[in-house]
Amino acid sequence: MFRLEMLPAREGDCLILSWGEADSPYRLLIDAGRESTSEAVLAYVEEHGGAKDMFELFIVTHIDRDHIEGAVALLRSERFRPLVKQIWFNDRGDLDYAPPEPGFETYGALDGERLAALIAEHQIANNLDFRPAPVAVRQEELPVVELPGGLTLTVLSPDQQQLADLAKPWEDTLREAPPGWEEYGETEPIDVAFLASRPFKSDKAKPNGSSIAVVAAYKKRTILLTGDAHVGRLLASLALYKEMHPEHEGFALVKASHHGSRGNISNELVAAAQCSCWAISTNGAQYKHPDREAIARIIAGSPDIVKLFFNYDTPFTAWWRRPNVGAYAFTSSYGDGGYLAIDIPETAPAVAISTR
Repeated sequence: MFRLEMLPAREGDCLILSWGEADSPYRLLIDAGRESTSEAVLAYVEEHGGAKDMFELFIVTHIDRDHIEGAVALLRSERFRPLVKQIWFNDRGDLDYAPPEPGFETYGALDGERLAALIAEHQIANNLDFRPAPVAVRQEELPVVELPGGLTLTVLSPDQQQLADLAKPWEDTLREAPPGWEEYGETEPIDVAFLASRPFKSDKAKPNGSSIAVVAAYKKRTILLTGDAHVGRLLASLALYKEMHPEHEGFALVKASHHGSRGNISNELVAAAQCSCWAISTNGAQYKHPDREAIARIIAGSPDIVKLFFNYDTPFTAWWRRPNVGAYAFTSSYGDGGYLAIDIPETAPAVAISTR
């Protein structure tokens, strides 16, 4: 089996990747959404037996609240901590860090500081495959890590400069976020070509740029897990990945960066991904994601009929229930209350297999 599950994470991400035999799979947890998402993770744990070392790896991609709050709550849980073999998380000590400004509270209000403190307090293995360096692209070389069960992870983001850019006090960077966009009328027709051709303005938020993004490969199937990574870094790393794997002909599934933000999905990125199956994790809170420009770029630029996987059915995702928009054909699947499981077969396109 090779399966990606999106758990209810409100406007954020909480993903579980499973591979191996269906009755005893290996698992990888990526992010944990907002604080309430930790309850969904613990419920998942109980549903699946919750054995020690259940997760081969827990990747916390970056310090945005909708990715890290639940991780802090989970590492405070005595029930959860024994389930994780190791964590990938670039804390403040992994940055090219200058002394904090006066008044900066070490291990204070920031979730990144809290998470780093919990990792240290409970002696949880962190970034073992990279020490003493952080999880990052180094000198345009993509680190590759083999996990048990035959899964290979290739790191695409961040690079060392993006981590260095985050080295100022984290309160400032947490306040940065790209603005939302204006709502369209509910009955306005969708013009995919027009939306896809609108000028692209890249996300510049430093926390998003520091996101850990990876290619997960299993038995000749590859999926792209992006966090909130920036387009420029992803494009550069995907070009390097193609050099490393000239046989690569595209991804079986892409988790859309930054919940389908128009600043994180460009036409060039869609072309480079060569993928017709895209997963979007968000309930649209705060920033009304996914942006229509982003979804239009995916539909217009993908190599085949696009399959969209939304873990929430919201006013911002319901627009894409229509199976055809002009010359463009696509399908859409929706989760139940934020949960959606996607199977990645060996020879067929990805398919939603459960809304629980």
